[in-house]
Amino acid sequence: MDMLPKESAEFVMSVADHVTINTNAVKELATKLKESVALNEYDLKKWKSDNPLHPQEMIDKSIDQIFFIDSLNFSFWPDENQDFSIEGEIGYWALCAAVKRALDEKIPLTNSEYYSHMELQQLRYLFRTDNGIDIPMLKERVSILNENGAILMKHFNGSFVNCIRAINCSAINLLKLIYEYFPSFRDEVIYKGKNVTFLKRAQILIADIWGCFEGKGLGRFDDIDQLTMFADYRIPQVLHYFGVLKYSTILAEKLQENNLLVNGHPFEVEIRSSSIHAIEMVREQLSSMIDDDSKAPNSIQIDFYLWGYRRTNSEQIDGQRSPFHRVRCIYY
Repeated sequence: MDMLPKESAEFVMSVADHVTINTNAVKELATKLKESVALNEYDLKKWKSDNPLHPQEMIDKSIDQIFFIDSLNFSFWPDENQDFSIEGEIGYWALCAAVKRALDEKIPLTNSEYYSHMELQQLRYLFRTDNGIDIPMLKERVSILNENGAILMKHFNGSFVNCIRAINCSAINLLKLIYEYFPSFRDEVIYKGKNVTFLKRAQILIADIWGCFEGKGLGRFDDIDQLTMFADYRIPQVLHYFGVLKYSTILAEKLQENNLLVNGHPFEVEIRSSSIHAIEMVREQLSSMIDDDSKAPNSIQIDFYLWGYRRTNSEQIDGQRSPFHRVRCIYY
């Protein structure tokens, strides 16, 4: 890994052709977020209580549940504008609902040996939907579970907890370990001759553990602030809605007429990189506005907040025709 996501984003934005960042809009968004800081919107206990489908207990089993979920945390958008639904939930939350349902049925999803041998029909049953529409990329999901389960058994005595115990409370060390051992988390591309990383799922795996454990015990990462936002397609949409991201005419037209891109395309690389860099700028600006450093949110917390904001205000944001991109891949 030549560059971590933060460095990668800085490089891409220094030579980008199709995306720019509006610094005035960065300041405006930071001002808006300052209001949510005052309302304690970034508290980890609140985040947990607001997301009951996430694991709630600070126990080893929760870590292995989070690892299972984030191994499959990708590509939920529908092909034909009809979402699959599980337990009344759609998208990522449908995945979480399916996992909770399976655990309630005593299916051992946190056991790496179990899912290292899982077959397609087993996973299709686990992810059986309310409306008969399969979750996308079932074959790829089975393959990833088989691979990740085998890796955990071979190198980490069957549990992701042992990965955490090996990294000395360092989020960056854990990020590098995930990158080294788990190929399905290697979210990287070549852009203008350089290898750039996003590592969306690897970073959100660490962040979800941090959130579940409220930054304590196995969820203590002394350098958690070194992680970036999670470069998907929804946060760029929110940033564009707030005027933070500006797209070239050719990119904007592409997204309006057909928002499907190929993983690694320069359009995609610049959209994702600009999102990472913009959130870092927002974080720095917001930090300068807050007297108490302990209350200044990091990039993870800003991502969590904006992701929820888009979900809550989806009709308004979509109604403004803020374009977003989609990529059918295993990375987000």
